[in-house]
Amino acid sequence: MRVMIVGGIQMKHVAARYYDYANKLANGFVRNNHVVVRFFDRDVSRLSSAFRSRKLGISDANKKLLHQASKFQPELILFIHADVIRPETLGRLKESLPATKLAQISVDPLFMAGNVHRVNTKSPLTDATFMTTAGDGLRKISGGGPAYYIPNIVDPSMETGRAFDSDCDIDLIFACGSFDAEGGDPRKATIEAIRERLPQIKFPRHVDIETGGLWGADYMDTMGRSKCGLNLSREREGPLNDSMPEDLHVYSSDRVSHLTGNGVLTFVHKKYHLDQLFTEDEMVFFDSNDDLIDKIAHFLEKEDGRRRIAKNGWEKAHRHLNERLATQYIVDVLFRENLSHPYIWPTEQVI
Repeated sequence: MRVMIVGGIQMKHVAARYYDYANKLANGFVRNNHVVVRFFDRDVSRLSSAFRSRKLGISDANKKLLHQASKFQPELILFIHADVIRPETLGRLKESLPATKLAQISVDPLFMAGNVHRVNTKSPLTDATFMTTAGDGLRKISGGGPAYYIPNIVDPSMETGRAFDSDCDIDLIFACGSFDAEGGDPRKATIEAIRERLPQIKFPRHVDIETGGLWGADYMDTMGRSKCGLNLSREREGPLNDSMPEDLHVYSSDRVSHLTGNGVLTFVHKKYHLDQLFTEDEMVFFDSNDDLIDKIAHFLEKEDGRRRIAKNGWEKAHRHLNERLATQYIVDVLFRENLSHPYIWPTEQVI
């Protein structure tokens, strides 16, 4: 099958985010014997403007996408955070390539400012929308069309660490871009509580806005040297964008795939319901900061238990939540009446 992936991060961040979702999907399609052509909408838009302005190059980028599609004639076009591409361009694609399936993926949380609106501008024009949130929250973005959950995925060429087998020099890792600029970010309070109660552990600070962050190969290498990892996902964005319970259902940032995929013992709050994907023998679940801190201390002391659970989580992620199965699932949903594999994640269609 000919597949065109529209979106992804390239020029702006160079290779700092080479492990992004779009790159994993491209690898998955190729490994499943499909041919993939990329269209980096934001890069094309910038390069189409003499001032290297994304906004000034939008019209040309949309024209170039149509031209590329006419030459390649894909059977599937997958949009992933392709905000430069206008809804009317999808309409023209449907007219010129009536047999081609169109789908979109969003890995951002539902409560992120503008995310529901951005997804809904394309939902009525696509054959399916996929999000890394499950359940009734998908009704917010279906636009009257079918919406599906898709998990965060590992790629064995990217998540190469085996922390459970390594002599790790880092006790605990958490890396993120920034905390909520408006204040009150629960993740920051959690980090501070851990540092106060466990001052003796090796817990480096990797927050982009404060320390320059941790990206690229350094990020992945550090994962492979870490005993334990915090999968603290956002649950609000400013005072006006608090999450609802349905916004967090089986939701996580892609941090969960980086942690489990590199064999790090992963800690996650119960309210995200990741127990639908992992068992207590594959991941550590907590319900409060005190509970989390007690469990971190326990597993840093109980080396055998840490290694065993981390290895189980690594095996689950690589075997059942990988790039090949995710792309096979997309093909199943769009081109087959029945699923070809017993996927472990929620597969219900939501409209």
